[in-house]
Parts: sequence; structure tokens; C-alpha cells
Amino acid sequence: MSLRTTQLSITLERLPEWFQSHDRAQSLLRVGAWAGAYYAVHRATYALSLVAAPKNKRTPGGVDLDGPVPRYAGCSLRKVAAARAASFVHAVGSFAWNARLMRRHWNVLRDVAQRRPVVRFLGRALPLLAYDASNELPGAREALCCSLGYFVQELAHVLGNEPDPVFVAHHAAYLAATLPIVCSPRGWAMVSLATLLAEVTNPLQLSWELARAFGCEQVYDALSPLFTFGFAVCRGVLMPLAMGDIAVSIFGRDGGARAPPAMRFAYGVFFVGIGASGVWLAQLIRGFRRYRRKKRLNNNGAVPKPPRDRRPSDCI
Repeated sequence: MSLRTTQLSITLERLPEWFQSHDRAQSLLRVGAWAGAYYAVHRATYALSLVAAPKNKRTPGGVDLDGPVPRYAGCSLRKVAAARAASFVHAVGSFAWNARLMRRHWNVLRDVAQRRPVVRFLGRALPLLAYDASNELPGAREALCCSLGYFVQELAHVLGNEPDPVFVAHHAAYLAATLPIVCSPRGWAMVSLATLLAEVTNPLQLSWELARAFGCEQVYDALSPLFTFGFAVCRGVLMPLAMGDIAVSIFGRDGGARAPPAMRFAYGVFFVGIGASGVWLAQLIRGFRRYRRKKRLNNNGAVPKPPRDRRPSDCI
């Protein structure tokens, strides 16, 4: 056996030990594994769609699955639906995972010594949670890696098939904000809470979007008010309140103590994202009211053409 072969054998034997002692390497490996898992969901959905509706053949409802759709930058509806299937799995899975994680560590998050209240508002000591809880808590980094893996594969899909600037900016911003948190000692609770509030309405949004794309008007009409209301409550009320509480935790510390740089950077990115969500929410509500008004007029015989809902479905 040559010296080079011996050295390689020793290196491979020590590789598991090296990974166990390097949290960042483990996290990157998890991110890659989750990206592969979500890509597998994407491809499996695409393959099943080919079995259910062969290529270049319209569905029984007359929907062209393989033609370019201008709304999606020329991407076919079949590819869009496959990508949204992965998004649906992530929305449900990440919400359940982060909810369970926060419940599991609730005593730590609510511990007064951990959250160090600095102000009282409406009888409550703020911040409500210890957003800088340790990332070493069981399951903390793993949950963040799951979402990072999803956004890696989703960004690859968007760049290759739906190059929408808003989508690209949103996904890149999430990766830029969350990856430093994964590699830092603290901050998972801030991202977990943001994930809960962001993903809770995504199953409704995805169903609403695909119902619109496939021309299922009754389903679309039934989901539209539910999604609009849910998105307004989560993004327009709960998310800003959560961001305010997180700001107290990060910037309101006594004695000049500062939150970790990764948390401050992530908060800045999320703050900009909340502003963008507010703009989209205003468009969503305005479009919903206009669509309903036109539909009522159409039902009364005042409008000869069916109303078109021009609201963008690619919310962030």
C-alpha cells in the first residue's frame, strides 16, 4: 500500500470525527440534504403529472400544462405546479416543525433570566421571548437547515424557470439572513417565529394561486377571502408586532450589551422584507375589493365580460 493511499485511508477514517466537531460543516451538509429532498419532491410531482396528463395534451378542463405562461415568465404550468408542490410540503412541514420546536423549548424562551425584559407595555414585560436563545438547543439548527435547503432548491428553480426579480430577491435575502444565524451561536428563535408567521398562510396561498392558474373559479372564489384575511392578519398585524418585540430584544438591552452581529443583520433583512410584504398586502386587499365589486356587477348583468383578477399571486 502506497503512502498516499495510507494517508487517504486515515483521512476517511477521521472524517466522521471531523464532522462531529465542526457544527458549520454539519449544517451545510444538512442544508444540501434538505435541498436534495425538496428537489426530489419537485421531480416526483413532475413525473406523476406526466403519467396523469401526458405531455402536449390538454387536461380534461382544457388547461395547457406545457405551453409558456406569461405570468410565470414563460414557464409552463406543469413546472410551476411541481415547484409549488415542494413549496406546499415545506410550508406544512416547516410550520409544524418550528411550532413543535418552540413548544419544546417554551420554558427557555419564556424564562425571565433568558429574555431579560427591558420595558413594560399593556402589562406585559417585553421582549416576550428570548430570541437570542442558544442554537445548541436540540433541534434548533436542524429546523433552520430544513428551510435553508428548501430555499436553495427553490432559488435554483426560480433562476432557471421563473426569473422574477421579486422572487429572486426574496429567496436570496432569506438565505443571506438565515445562513449566518445557523453558523452563529444564537438567534434560532427569531427565525423560527418569523417562519411560523410566514408559512402559516402559504398552503392557502399556493392552493389559491393554482386554482386561479388551472381555471377552478369556484375553488378560487372560496379561497380568496380566506387567504386575503389570513394574510392580512399574519403579515399586517402579527408579523409587525413580532418584529417590534424582536427589536426590543436586540436593540433595547441594558448596560450597552449588543446582540450578536448575525441577529442584527438578519433583523435588518427581515425588516425590509416586512415592508415589501406590506406593499403586497395593500395590493392584495385593493385587488380583492375590485375583483369582488366587478363580480357582483357581472352577476347583476351590468358587465358583459367576466372579471379578471389582476392581483399578483407571487407574494413574498
